[in-house]
Amino acid sequence: MRLEAPATERAVTRAPSWVPVAAWGFGLVAVALGAAATVAAQADTLSRVLGVISVVVGLAALAWGAASLALGRTLAPRRAVAGVSAGMVTALTLLATEPGRASVFAIGLLIALGVVVACGIVWARRHPSGRTSLWSLVAAAAVVTVVVVPALGACQGAALLDADGTVLPIVTHDGH
Repeated sequence: MRLEAPATERAVTRAPSWVPVAAWGFGLVAVALGAAATVAAQADTLSRVLGVISVVVGLAALAWGAASLALGRTLAPRRAVAGVSAGMVTALTLLATEPGRASVFAIGLLIALGVVVACGIVWARRHPSGRTSLWSLVAAAAVVTVVVVPALGACQGAALLDADGTVLPIVTHDGH
């Protein structure tokens, strides 16, 4: 005789610890792209709207990663994959806007991290993992840091480009 769990009980999906950490990287790059799009010199209205959407998606990814890691399970996996997909579409659309001040490197990394997060969530639904080790978490954080930091710099560089291709100064002394 086989006992089945009640229909109200759902199976808990436990993704590996690198999935929320990759979501943090995705979120950081999405926020940086959005911030760059909203404050960039020569930004038009569409770029600013897409920038705000990117910031919201990025903040949601950061919150999702923190909550998933803290609770030890994958929260709302379908919604998380939908959010990552929306962030990737927003980034690609931002690349196509005029005046085109988005960083191609940062958008490529955002898409790569989005694919990693989505595949990790789907994989975890089919193959639940066990405990999270501290060393796997540290290794994931180190890898994400190494790839995300240059992308953040590229976002700033793209935001500071002037129409003629020169970089605007961050700090001016104006004769002082």
